[in-house]
Amino acid sequence: MYCPAQRLNHQPAAADTRPRNHPAIYVVSAVVAISLFGDSLLYGVLPLYAEELGIPLMAVGFVLSMNRWVRLGTNPLAALTYQKWSWFRPLLEAMILAVISTFLYSRAWGLLALLLARALWGMCWSYLRLGSFLIILSTSSTSLGLAIGTHHAVTRLGSAFTSVFGGFLVDQAGYQFGLTVMAALSVLGILLVFRLRHLLPQTLQEEARETVEEREAVVPELSSTMCYWGGFVNTFVSAGVVVSSLSLVLHQRLGDMVSLGFWTLGIATVSGLLLAVRWTSSLVVSPLVGRLIDLWGRKRIFRLVTLVMAFCLLLFGFIKVPLATVLVACLLFLGGNSMDVVYDTAIGDTTYQSEPEERAKRLSRYASFCDLGAASGPVITYFLGSKIGFEWPFFLGAVMLFSLLVVNLRGLFPVEISESLSQSQ
Repeated sequence: MYCPAQRLNHQPAAADTRPRNHPAIYVVSAVVAISLFGDSLLYGVLPLYAEELGIPLMAVGFVLSMNRWVRLGTNPLAALTYQKWSWFRPLLEAMILAVISTFLYSRAWGLLALLLARALWGMCWSYLRLGSFLIILSTSSTSLGLAIGTHHAVTRLGSAFTSVFGGFLVDQAGYQFGLTVMAALSVLGILLVFRLRHLLPQTLQEEARETVEEREAVVPELSSTMCYWGGFVNTFVSAGVVVSSLSLVLHQRLGDMVSLGFWTLGIATVSGLLLAVRWTSSLVVSPLVGRLIDLWGRKRIFRLVTLVMAFCLLLFGFIKVPLATVLVACLLFLGGNSMDVVYDTAIGDTTYQSEPEERAKRLSRYASFCDLGAASGPVITYFLGSKIGFEWPFFLGAVMLFSLLVVNLRGLFPVEISESLSQSQ
């Protein structure tokens, strides 16, 4: 029989063979997935329509990263909000503003308006991401890897949908029409927030009161410092380098149109399909990796995937063959999905040891490191790409990953004991 005591025994190789996710995990993941409709589509189409929209190519990287720079300031604000108030109102207002930001993308009112819309989205994402993470942490005291993997899988499904469907709409009916349709569909996320209200208590602390013994059962394998810097490098590479420049690199290597038998596809559609591989692969990869790191531990998977991703970045920079470019990009997407789950679960381990009231601060700090990597990535990518070639950002990413692996192997960021647990001993 499945008993609560077994559920609270959080070990890397736990005996619990039938882990179950709280229903709220699926609903909040769907909310986040829908909120990403506009953001995910913009990455695929903005580099292609920048000239038509009156945006200089060198400004594309800054536009795409604007939301991340803003989040460096709004992440702590979101943490403070969730510490003092119920989760419902911040999450609801963030979803409403996310719909508005997507609509603003569609208006094509120039560079300044687009920057303001990206800044608005950045604030929304601070609340949506932190709120969803707190909900997962408060409802999943065991098999945290599986819960976070499930969250990633569902949210990526939303990005896959908008990359393919939205990219197709843009190719067929234009930039404005495609983004407008995505804004209309995003309204569904508002309704799901109200559904979430019936699944959770008013404050997450009511759901997340564990004893010191329960928190001591969680033994982190990666320190919070390692998670901070690892999250920075991972988002710099995955979101900052690969995703932000993919459509442009494909355009350089494939041209405006691609013929597949009887079908001729525009490069926006091809880019959307390839980006959809990143999102759809997460449906399988994220829950699988989450379950594996629950069974085998975080560190082993971290080292393997980091090494593979570093070599793939080198290959992507050197090769020029279109088919090889597509295949290596798919491998990078698989690796990025895996590392997202590893780092999110690892920081969840260290956060789980702290008091519920302090968890938002630690998660906010981790989110800010991730945002800094994702924000600086597009800027550096388009700067280097416009000056010396778009293969050089991929070489830089490989060096950063190799450095991170060396740091971990040498034990330079050892696991620290939670202060709250130390005081209780």
